[in-house]
Amino acid sequence: MPLRIGVVGAGHMGRIHLEKLSAMEGVEVAGVIDVDCKRTEGLPFGEGIPCFTDYREIIGRTDGIVIATPTESHYEIGKAFLESGSHVFMEKPVTSNPREARELIDLAEKAGRVFQVGHLERFNPVFVRAMSDIREARYIEARRVSPFTGRSTDVSVVLDIMIHDLDLVLSIVKDRVKEVKAQGFSFVSEKPDMANAWIEFENGCVANLTASRIASGRERCITIFEKDRYFALDLLSGMLTVASQDKADGIKTVEHETAKADAVKLELTEFIQSIKGETKPSVRGEDGLSALVLAGLIEQHIAARSST
Repeated sequence: MPLRIGVVGAGHMGRIHLEKLSAMEGVEVAGVIDVDCKRTEGLPFGEGIPCFTDYREIIGRTDGIVIATPTESHYEIGKAFLESGSHVFMEKPVTSNPREARELIDLAEKAGRVFQVGHLERFNPVFVRAMSDIREARYIEARRVSPFTGRSTDVSVVLDIMIHDLDLVLSIVKDRVKEVKAQGFSFVSEKPDMANAWIEFENGCVANLTASRIASGRERCITIFEKDRYFALDLLSGMLTVASQDKADGIKTVEHETAKADAVKLELTEFIQSIKGETKPSVRGEDGLSALVLAGLIEQHIAARSST
């Protein structure tokens, strides 16, 4: 029998998830839940899929659920589905605060259910390629900027887009944070629309992250420096440049062009495989919590600077 998967939220990301799930073999989209079912009208991949205005209407009728609603609703919806026995895929950020995330993690563990978080950059082929060679990062620089879309203004730029790079940094360094410094500014919304964070880890590694959702163009780059080489990743183009010390030429560079891949499809495929017991999520609830905690420290530092 096919796995019954539901989607809560028919906004931008929800429709993307719905499209990918609708095309997967062995998956039946049990329904989409949104306060406005008109959002699904006319979607070629939404034909025949029932729409509900209340997520409670589908509880008990799914094997797994994808939650792509505003962050403040993640905890309530995720808890309801985990308690009903459903596996949960939660869009980032995992919840509004660490306490809620911790409770969902514990609930999923107790129930023996998959709890995966949608940090999709982990599935970017250029990042996967680089991670196979990275040994010990000493300095990381990340820049993620995009034009203003009007989406996700319920959260700051830190929780909106910087959190992707926070998750990547934490997956690279794997050590405790020693110190955080940050600054941020509001421009078109009530929350910071641009931010810079300086993060020092216990092992001495430092990460410098910049994020903006009011830029004139798109850029998603991360560079990881080791003792004798660095990896420059363009997460948009898939280009990886590896530069290393060379006695003859000073610096030797090699470029690798990685294959294009559908990161959303890959993470959803892993979710389905995890439900079947064939694998385990690359991005667990604990990973979502770690990124959320670090994002909170950055937001606190921004708030403290703004109040002085």
